[in-house]
Amino acid sequence: MKNNDLLSEGNKVEFERDLNQFIRKLIDWKTDSSLVHRADDLNTTISTDALPLGGQSLDDSIEELVGSLDRNINFSSKKFMGFPDCGNSLAGLAGAVAEVFLQQNLINKDICSPMGTEVEADVLNWLRELIGYAVNNKLTDVSQLGGAVTTGGVMSNTYALMAAARKYPDKKIVILPNNIGHYSLSYATEWLNLDVKVVYCKTKQYRLDQVELKRLLHFYGESVLFVGVYACDSMTSTCEDLEGVYHVVKEVENDIWLHADACHGFALSFSDAYRSKVTYLRHYDSCTMDPHKVMWLPYTLSVVLMKNADDFGTLSRTNALIMDDPLSFGKTTPFIGSKPYDSLKLWMVMKTLGVHEIGEMVEARISNDDLFYAILNSDINFYVGNDDILFSVIFQYVPDKDAEIEQINEVNRSIYRKMLSDGEYYFHGFDIMVNGSKRFVLRYNSGNIDVTEKELRAAVNYIKKLGKEIAHE
Repeated sequence: MKNNDLLSEGNKVEFERDLNQFIRKLIDWKTDSSLVHRADDLNTTISTDALPLGGQSLDDSIEELVGSLDRNINFSSKKFMGFPDCGNSLAGLAGAVAEVFLQQNLINKDICSPMGTEVEADVLNWLRELIGYAVNNKLTDVSQLGGAVTTGGVMSNTYALMAAARKYPDKKIVILPNNIGHYSLSYATEWLNLDVKVVYCKTKQYRLDQVELKRLLHFYGESVLFVGVYACDSMTSTCEDLEGVYHVVKEVENDIWLHADACHGFALSFSDAYRSKVTYLRHYDSCTMDPHKVMWLPYTLSVVLMKNADDFGTLSRTNALIMDDPLSFGKTTPFIGSKPYDSLKLWMVMKTLGVHEIGEMVEARISNDDLFYAILNSDINFYVGNDDILFSVIFQYVPDKDAEIEQINEVNRSIYRKMLSDGEYYFHGFDIMVNGSKRFVLRYNSGNIDVTEKELRAAVNYIKKLGKEIAHE
């Protein structure tokens, strides 16, 4: 093949052979749990390559990429324990590959994505039904779906805030949880320049303090536009008391937009054992979900849904040039022009596994978290900062029973930095208030349900080894 060849009948056999070899190497990398990434010196600068004035062969480009695979973060490694986004679903990976080859642009149904539009409509309706929103199965306009597939949680939360501001244009106060807040909700308020004021409500055990929430609602009165909660929060995966917050808000003022960031927690809806924790989502005006975080999908795929499809319809626009069509998603996705076929990955997973099997996998994730929690709780070298366990365990290595919190924090910061440079394991690390004290914690998240007890114990021993080395330097 020549460098400038396009895929054709004449070169398809040779390309298939080369592509199959490349995919085998990618699969080998993705299933290799010897490390998370190549050891790195954590340089503070990026050095860019020179502009390639003359090209190289496709084989050379592939080899260059293969040779640097271990410089990428392997989310599917069983030693990557800090995030839920493992991206190792067979159905999800197959959907991602198909998306590339199908090359559908969901901005416009008839000329760009006749089947893709139907697939995305399926996914949105399935998720609506899953959390208890009303479903419209005969659509004459895509805005009737009351939701959209977006690029990520920031975009999904932005859509919810936009719809709220359109419904209540004279209200300016946005109330969000303090301490556990994810950046996506606060970023939405900043980037949109909606002239709103964000007020952070105190939290207790990683949930809104309902007494303080009621006080803020009375203090700001009719100015309150939006109250946002987390189900589950991204730091500790604590699920908000959705019913309690709903009643606190509605007892004070009915015309307030209630939003649930359920980017993690919506997955509980698949589980018979845990669904009750999120059944009150059906009463919230909007809900956001990140299937790429909790359904083993490769990046990216996020969703926003609104209880009242008419509220979502206020975001719709038309353009005669390419999407003057009521069944084209281009009219319902602000800030997104050409629209990828990301929903195919989720469609493949839900079609292949179904609700019940996905629910069992969600429960397996929670079982792994319970096991990790039990391992740490039985070891005097660890402090655990949350006890309502779903998807996450936040913890600290404790070098000495008499160590001060700041000393413990600094040891754990050093553990985190060393872990990043080693590349062998990964636990997330961040500052959070725990029982009134600011702590730098590490976080386990059970994204990969193939991780066994043996591997969890090995990871704990790795943290202890680093902790002992650092504490005695």
